[in-house]
Amino acid sequence: MLHLSVAIASLGGLLFGYETGVAAGALQQAVGEWGLGRSALLLVSTGTLAGALFGALVSGWLSDRIGRRDVIMATAALFTLGAFSGAVAPSIGVLFVARVVVGVAVGAMSAVGPTYIAEIAPARSRGALVTAFQLAITLGVLLAYGADEVFHDVTAGWRTMLGLGAAPGLVLAGAALLLRESPLWLDLQDAEERSYHCRDEPRDAGPFSIQGRQALLLCVSLFFFQQFVGINTLLYFAPSIMEGVDFSLGSGLLAGDAMPLGIVNVLATIGAICLIDRMGRRPLLLASFIGSAAGLALAGAGLAFSVSEPGPGHAMAAAGVFAFVAFFAIGLGPIPWVTAVELCPIRVRGMAIGLVAASHWLFDGITSAISLVPADEPTRAGIFAVYAGVAVVGFFLFRRALPECNGLGLTEINARAMAAAAAVRARGSLFVHYAVTALVTTGGLLNGFNFAITAAAIVLLAREWGLGPFEQGAVVSTLVLGLAGGSFLAGALADRFGRRYLLMSTAALFVAGAFLSALAPSLMWLLMARAAVGLAIGIASPTTGIYVAEISPSAIRGRLMSFEAATYGAGAILAYCVSIWFEATPEGWRYMFAFIAVPSTLYGLLLLPLPESPRWLAMQGRHAAARRVLRQFDEHDVDHVLAEMEPVPREDMSGAWRQLASRANRPILVLGITLMFLIVFCGWDMVLFYAPTLLEEIGFEDTTVNFVTTLGLSVVFLVATFISLGIVDRVGRKPLVISGLVIMSGCLALLSLLHGSVDGSVAAAWAMVAVLAVFVGVFALTLGQVGEIVVAEIFPQAIRGPGTSLSHGMRSLFAFIFTLTFPFVIDTAGLGVTFLSYAAINLLGAAYLFRHMPETRNKSLEDIARYWRER
Repeated sequence: MLHLSVAIASLGGLLFGYETGVAAGALQQAVGEWGLGRSALLLVSTGTLAGALFGALVSGWLSDRIGRRDVIMATAALFTLGAFSGAVAPSIGVLFVARVVVGVAVGAMSAVGPTYIAEIAPARSRGALVTAFQLAITLGVLLAYGADEVFHDVTAGWRTMLGLGAAPGLVLAGAALLLRESPLWLDLQDAEERSYHCRDEPRDAGPFSIQGRQALLLCVSLFFFQQFVGINTLLYFAPSIMEGVDFSLGSGLLAGDAMPLGIVNVLATIGAICLIDRMGRRPLLLASFIGSAAGLALAGAGLAFSVSEPGPGHAMAAAGVFAFVAFFAIGLGPIPWVTAVELCPIRVRGMAIGLVAASHWLFDGITSAISLVPADEPTRAGIFAVYAGVAVVGFFLFRRALPECNGLGLTEINARAMAAAAAVRARGSLFVHYAVTALVTTGGLLNGFNFAITAAAIVLLAREWGLGPFEQGAVVSTLVLGLAGGSFLAGALADRFGRRYLLMSTAALFVAGAFLSALAPSLMWLLMARAAVGLAIGIASPTTGIYVAEISPSAIRGRLMSFEAATYGAGAILAYCVSIWFEATPEGWRYMFAFIAVPSTLYGLLLLPLPESPRWLAMQGRHAAARRVLRQFDEHDVDHVLAEMEPVPREDMSGAWRQLASRANRPILVLGITLMFLIVFCGWDMVLFYAPTLLEEIGFEDTTVNFVTTLGLSVVFLVATFISLGIVDRVGRKPLVISGLVIMSGCLALLSLLHGSVDGSVAAAWAMVAVLAVFVGVFALTLGQVGEIVVAEIFPQAIRGPGTSLSHGMRSLFAFIFTLTFPFVIDTAGLGVTFLSYAAINLLGAAYLFRHMPETRNKSLEDIARYWRER
């Protein structure tokens, strides 16, 4: 009966795999038959993924309440409905809805199927039986590829392919009647045979308890690496990514045929079933990472040396891809699912696994969209190299992070996890600080996107609308002018309405600005729309800095305040990916501006669970509310923390702006404004707002090459930002910013030398790009982080809002002057002189900060305020 139950539950995995794999052929055929393009294919595929995300989230919650068996039975009806609806769809809209329904069923089964199997399986064979669900997925993918082989040349064959998905759904509907409910779930519902091991488990072991958070973090990380090593790119849209590459190796199959990959995937998964309970989870996963990295490296090398005709390069690429698929299927394919059902807390396993499965579909959707980007062989080689790097990182990460659960019962695993959580609770947990900071700093992604997309769109706008230097500068500078207005308002608004509510209010402004920019019929309209976006950025950026500074423990405040720069870098990378995608599209700049509307909406939703700043609540005299928030942050000595927060008299609050100009506070204000001046005129805003234009001046005339190079600079910024997270609270603020200014000065002097001595040389142009990359990396590592951090730290509580607001407002005015004049400066003085002037500013700034900037590392905000009073 055990194996029959596993086989029935695994039918859901078969449907999971078939409906995922069918997108490789049927959906492309449907879109082609209707004469639609790549965007329509992305839309329909997104419907499946969105439904799966929703299905995973809801099914986990439902399975904890009505049982695993009932949810499995319910998904059978959804599979059948979605398959038949897709097969008879008269339009792209109906097909989209049908794929959403199928997606809900797939997402539900991805969460509940492995959970049910794990809960009925004995400990000695649990890994193999859960992997059987993964085997069913690979068989489903193989069947989808087989159906594509049979029906790809048949008129309306895609309808038959989609309709075939109803057959396993009908079988599952009948066979599910034979399933027995999970005994572990029955134990938890106070059924007749209560599990002895679950009696003493605390009722608060929820998905976001310390135990739940540890499990979620590990499992979500596993699914991140599962998707971002490239398997989705190979299997989900296999025909589109392998087009023109001969993977047949003389077998007679068509070039780019995905069937051989499906066969290898199935055979390797069978190998995983045989090995997982003998070798253990961790050794098999680590071997999978190493083998996958080697296969990806081999595939990348083959594609890098491939030519138009099949040859050794294509054979090498084929061998690498087959090796990658085999090693992936042995470990990275099944082990994340096995780990999820083993580690999630017993009492909320369904809900927790639903969250984990939802992360799988989220990462699936991101990588699926990436795989649709057109690319030639050398570009694909670079993509494979990135995937190989991800696999290597995964090896070193999970070598220590993944616990071995082989041979342990689920209740024993749960008891060990509870003991580990108790130890963390005794030491004190900083998880909430990190989680809240990660949520609130997602606004940095919107900021980075809007700045970078403006730099990219201005190149297309200049050509399409015939904009001169003044108009180009106006498009950029109006964004900065709005930024200045928002920055000056942010402090007063944040003190009046609170940090949290003010941040939530900016989401609608981001959305409106995106659509108004995309629909702009004239230059004046566009200028007003970009000013609105700038206003949103100006309010959000300093308010985020204030909020993070006020919730952060002094030991990790610098690290947490660097999060926004990391999300900013991610936003810039996203912007240049979007610009590359739409660069060749007529009026592509409109799509570039509109793209950010959806992330802006999500940003507003993400802010809903945020607590208000406890320091702002205390400043308002709301001590009970501040006490509740501090408890949410797992503060042990709440009374001590509240006592440390200096009371702010009402008269001080009302006269905060007057206090800024007082003799005591003047040095603080001058330091804040100086740091913001240096951030702009160190040369960074030259890269931020005019990177594509700057690269054109250097000698990169091709727009695509220009955008890709700018994307590379954004990646350098992001990598350096992540490095800074680990050192800003160790090295200190002052050494970082001073050394950074000196090194950036040297980079700018070298850029001036290269530009003046070997003008027109391709080698010199790439050398300048290399130096520019060093400049960007050093800025992100030092001044870009430290300047923002110190400005949010140095002002006392009574003037923190106005002081931070004024500093950011002055930065915006500096940036407005910079962006408006930069096209004229390089047109009149030339790049060489421009670089030298910024180098001189950096040296002068380093000298000033050496004398006047205090070290704020490991000091509480109250300690910093005392320093200024006593100096």
